[in-house]
Amino acid sequence: MILVTGPRGFVGRRIMERFPDAAALPSELSRSADAEGIAAHVEQVHPSAIFHTAAISDIGTCEKDPQASYQANVLLPVALAKAAKATGAKLVAFSSDQVYAGVEQSGPLPETIPLKPANVYGQGKLEAEKRVLDILPQAVMLRATWMYDMPQYGQPNRGNFLVNVLRSALRGERQTYSRREFRGITYVRQVAAFMQQAARLPGGVYNYGSENSLPMYDTALALLRALGLEDRAEALLSGTEQQRRNLWMDCARIRQHGICFDTTAEGFARCVADYGLRL
Repeated sequence: MILVTGPRGFVGRRIMERFPDAAALPSELSRSADAEGIAAHVEQVHPSAIFHTAAISDIGTCEKDPQASYQANVLLPVALAKAAKATGAKLVAFSSDQVYAGVEQSGPLPETIPLKPANVYGQGKLEAEKRVLDILPQAVMLRATWMYDMPQYGQPNRGNFLVNVLRSALRGERQTYSRREFRGITYVRQVAAFMQQAARLPGGVYNYGSENSLPMYDTALALLRALGLEDRAEALLSGTEQQRRNLWMDCARIRQHGICFDTTAEGFARCVADYGLRL
């Protein structure tokens, strides 16, 4: 039995589709981070694995309400780690590429470099990694990239890179992307597809998602190319030299365990083919 937190969230919904027999942690326990209630529920379900996706992941919301961010992004995974330790469940929890925000090093970033996150969300995720692994060394902490998918019928869909670019194209709006910002962007269905393998990983921290050597301007251009809209690139895209940032993760460690994501550009092509989006 698998137990999923955040089953109605962007990642959690896709994981539940992959594992239709999975149980869901009640949303009130996720919201409250009630350690005793979580322990009792995990004991009752007695899962072999816990996939922890619930979080407050909006960076602006975390900055405005650091207390709520700390409860959701630190105290909740800590409570789950304690419950997993008590029951012998394998905990696989999502962290974030935002732990790398503030890193000045260029090029792909391995898990081992010194970190000093530049925002409340990243700070909480890094603290959660450390505290969870102190409690449960066999836990798996997945540093995920920004993820995307098409909206699902009847479900809330937070803005993501694919939707943002499609919306601007439909409206004929010009968007500006940095030529100096690097980050992986990952098709969320591939994230969900690898979760069974992720549950077999040795404990520790892993960069988990698509690598991307392209700056954000060229990443947007790659998506337009996949959509068949390359001829409209000049009208839809502009570049800037501002917003220097590097969240480009080196995913060599996860590949050593047989988890091989598409590059960001390859993921765009896969998603466009899945949905028949090419125009």
